[in-house]
Amino acid sequence: MTILLNNHGYDNESWRREISRQLPELPVKVFGEPIDPNEVVYAMVWNHPAGDLNRYPNLKAIFSLGAGAEHFVADTSLPDVPVILLADPAVARDMAAHALYWVLTFHRRYADYRSQQKDRIWHRKQIVPTSEFRVGIFGLGRIGTEVASRIRDFGYAVSGWDRTMRHIEGIACYSGAGSLPEFLSRNDVIINALPLSPKTRHFLDGKIFSAMPPGAFLINISRGAVVHDESLLNVLDSGHLAGAALDAFAQEPLPAEHRFWSHPHVFVTPHMSGATFAASAAAVIANNVRRLERGLDVFPLFDRAAGY
Repeated sequence: MTILLNNHGYDNESWRREISRQLPELPVKVFGEPIDPNEVVYAMVWNHPAGDLNRYPNLKAIFSLGAGAEHFVADTSLPDVPVILLADPAVARDMAAHALYWVLTFHRRYADYRSQQKDRIWHRKQIVPTSEFRVGIFGLGRIGTEVASRIRDFGYAVSGWDRTMRHIEGIACYSGAGSLPEFLSRNDVIINALPLSPKTRHFLDGKIFSAMPPGAFLINISRGAVVHDESLLNVLDSGHLAGAALDAFAQEPLPAEHRFWSHPHVFVTPHMSGATFAASAAAVIANNVRRLERGLDVFPLFDRAAGY
């Protein structure tokens, strides 16, 4: 029994070391090394070549090495075995910290103070109390719920929207298309934590942005293609939205000629809000392997119909 490891484009050796530490009874082979396809029982992959996973007739399950499912959506010939996404609490905590940083920055006007410092201007900006600054989260899955809970615990007024109704203590929850106008109109900041799927591609478009209050902000910690770039630039140019903190983009690296780089109200970070670290992620994956071996349920499973 062998584990196939293919963290395409990233460091496979650190992953091999951590997975071997967690599952010493299973040899780990990196994609491209000599391997007997009949020996592979688990595949742990990120951006694997489409169709490759059909080469292993005794495959029991496929594990994602990152927080995302696009590589599975792109592979239309996935074997009929469980596909388990990565739910590493450490990643969710990091993404919540990133989102909170930008909520604080927008609420407390820190970017304005940085600009004032350059001109030696001493002027205190007027702000509302923390409890009156309203933060909305699109997507209340694992990451969105962690983000919402952390920001709530910091004293902000938090609400969330998802395609299905959620119930989270201290958070006003909305669901369905009919509730979008009320959800959008009540928030000073919108944080996008929606997964990318055929239904969410360009979900954040001109109609969504126009329904946000004048002077509101956008924070994107999910996938870049959920945002329609030109629509966002239009509402930033017009002044309807006051700013956007973007950590993910439809094309990465972000092309040098893209207007996001130079726009005065856009803050660009290079998809770093929730870095995956092999040590913590390998422990999560190994726990699911052990559960599979004991015939227990594993979580979270990739929903092939929904695309995430």
